[in-house]
Amino acid sequence: MKNKKTNVLKFVTRILAVIYILFITIFAFDSKNLTEFLIHLIPTLIFLICLIISIFKPKIGGILFVLVGIGTIIFFSTYAKITSFILISMVPIIIGLVFYLSKKK
Repeated sequence: MKNKKTNVLKFVTRILAVIYILFITIFAFDSKNLTEFLIHLIPTLIFLICLIISIFKPKIGGILFVLVGIGTIIFFSTYAKITSFILISMVPIIIGLVFYLSKKK
C-alpha cells in the first residue's frame, strides 16, 4: 500500500511541475521579438532541467527545485508581494520538498 501511495505522489508531483513550467512559459509570450522570447524562456529551461533530473534522481532534483525556488525569491524579488511569492517561489520549493521526501529507496 505504501508503494502505491509513493508512486501516486511521484506522479502528482511530476504533473504539478509540468503545470508550473507551463505557467512560467506563459510569461515569455509577452515579448516583442525572438531574442526577448528566448531570454524569457531561460527560467522555463532551468525548471525543465530540474524536472528531468528529478525524474531520474528525485533527491538531487528535489534539492535543485528548492534552490531554484530560493533563487526566484532573490532574482525576481518575490518577497515584495505575497501573491507573487506564493505563485512564483513557493511552488518550486514545495515541489522540491515533495521530490526530496519521496526519493527512491
